[in-house]
Amino acid sequence: MRLAPLALACSLSLSSTIVLAKETLDVTAIQTEIAAKQKEFDSFNQRLQSHINALKQLEQELTRLRKNSSTLEAARKRALEEMNVQYQKMIDDPNIDITMTRENYQKSVGAHKKNKEDITSQLMRIQDKQEEVEIVRVSKHALLNTLEGLKERYHKARVDRLYREFNQEGRLDIQHTITCGDDDTLSRCKSRGKLLAKQKASKQFLDQLYTSLTESTVAKRERGKSDAKVKILGTTILDSGFSGQGNYHVNVSLAMKGSLNREQACNLLNLDARYCIAFNNKTISKPIVSTLRRDELRDVDDSIMYELTVRSNVYDDEVFIDGVSYGTTRLTVMLPAGEHDIEVVKLGYEPFKETLFLRENQTLKAKLDKAEQIFKIGEQIQDILLDDKPGPAMVVIPAGSFQMGDISGNGLDNERPVTNKSIPTSFSIGQKEVTVADFSQFIEASNYTTEAEKGEGCAAYQGAKPVYESALNWRTPGFEQSEEHPVVCVSINDAQAYVDWLSEVTGKRYRLPMENEWEYAARSGSEEDYWWGEAIGTNRANCGWCGSKWSNAGSAPVSSFKRNGFGLYDTVGNVWEWSIGAGMKNNSVVRGGAWNFAPSLARVSTRMELSPDFRSNYIGFRVVRER
Repeated sequence: MRLAPLALACSLSLSSTIVLAKETLDVTAIQTEIAAKQKEFDSFNQRLQSHINALKQLEQELTRLRKNSSTLEAARKRALEEMNVQYQKMIDDPNIDITMTRENYQKSVGAHKKNKEDITSQLMRIQDKQEEVEIVRVSKHALLNTLEGLKERYHKARVDRLYREFNQEGRLDIQHTITCGDDDTLSRCKSRGKLLAKQKASKQFLDQLYTSLTESTVAKRERGKSDAKVKILGTTILDSGFSGQGNYHVNVSLAMKGSLNREQACNLLNLDARYCIAFNNKTISKPIVSTLRRDELRDVDDSIMYELTVRSNVYDDEVFIDGVSYGTTRLTVMLPAGEHDIEVVKLGYEPFKETLFLRENQTLKAKLDKAEQIFKIGEQIQDILLDDKPGPAMVVIPAGSFQMGDISGNGLDNERPVTNKSIPTSFSIGQKEVTVADFSQFIEASNYTTEAEKGEGCAAYQGAKPVYESALNWRTPGFEQSEEHPVVCVSINDAQAYVDWLSEVTGKRYRLPMENEWEYAARSGSEEDYWWGEAIGTNRANCGWCGSKWSNAGSAPVSSFKRNGFGLYDTVGNVWEWSIGAGMKNNSVVRGGAWNFAPSLARVSTRMELSPDFRSNYIGFRVVRER
């Protein structure tokens, strides 16, 4: 049969052809707030630079005063010598007038004394200006985090708006006429005419949905990335019949609805998929499943729990299920039905990885093969401390070279320019951040008191800025922690005291990492923003809006996420880590991001310069041991 469309007429009414005013306001309001915060941030940058310039002028004046002090001291000595000569002459001849000599000496002494007083005053002014610089610098970092957090909210609001705009109902009336073939029955011609009308109506409805979107231009450009659909909710035949020429016409009214899931919304907006996964501080939705198993998973009841047993051919290994460590094999654990990523790792062996679809009790046997180059993930070193207790676990990092700084172009001014750095000799660095348990050993052995416990406490975010709270310290950081959480509320001075103690009790040289060492180890060979790639993803690290159950709530126990190529945990997020900046007057710098900072600030090259006595519940550290 040949079907030849003769005419097509339609009228379309959507239940809401434009986005609701409240939804528009959500996105627009965030845009407005971002613009305001950006302006405020730029102002802070200018203020900071102004304070830094003023500090340099004060320091230059101090240098001039100190140089002048030497000149004035020499003049004072010369005046004193001249006065002594005149006194000797006056002994022989009492009539000699030494008034001018004495006045000259008095002036030189006064000038020297005044210069010393000016130096003291200048030092006080420099100290005050340094404090102003630190206040503005910390406020700038806090404001930057607020700005990046708003951008996270903005993209999420865009997804929500598109999702609501697309998944709306409407009614479409369409008239369609076809020519029935000579070999076709009237019944078949009628059925095909109705089907073709529905197909045409669906296409028209889908096109109209795209046109009605607030971000229509972007969505249409990315339309090929989405499998958005239309659902026909109901069909009413208004009129139909055959003409004397063998044509069949039908006038149909269809109730229809757009069908777009959040993953597809991200595709249409060209956004990372993490913006389309709903999560909060306590729970995270299931990962988006692959299209290959979507039909199979449709009937899975994830409220049913199955028993998974994992075995391997090695001992002292570590099992990760969906990125979370469950301990060593043999392991038996209850998991919900569905898809799970299994990884079994051991130093010196290639990791075993498998994606498992669990729909019954199952045993998985993992076979790990010896790694060809063991130094890919590092040799492990662990010194023994007092009372035969183990010290921090260290991983050997091989010598090498790398590009340091903002390689991707997504960074801040203080990450530029990108420079070639060489690490001439291997060194070992903490596999994990120093834990509460590690720090407790030091406190018990040394009776050390941290700066937070001595002074005004530890800083925590209040109203988008760090505020010191006297009750907060490394024992009580303001959120629940165990011995396996990273120690926080410690200044770089506290961290230095800890590494000095480690050096003393082990006889080895422990210290804080230099910035280039930290970034080299954190990159582990990558030239992207995160050691696993360009995007932060979801539930790969503990940072603000990163999708873990700890995001914006508190730090996570160390090693809660996968380790990088060198075998280091938590180089992305969890807590900022103290490091030593090279060639800087104030050489205390934190790296790596934290649980309450935006993903864009957890990039491997992000850096924040802070005062050495600053401490907060989002800053900790890891240590280096020289070989």
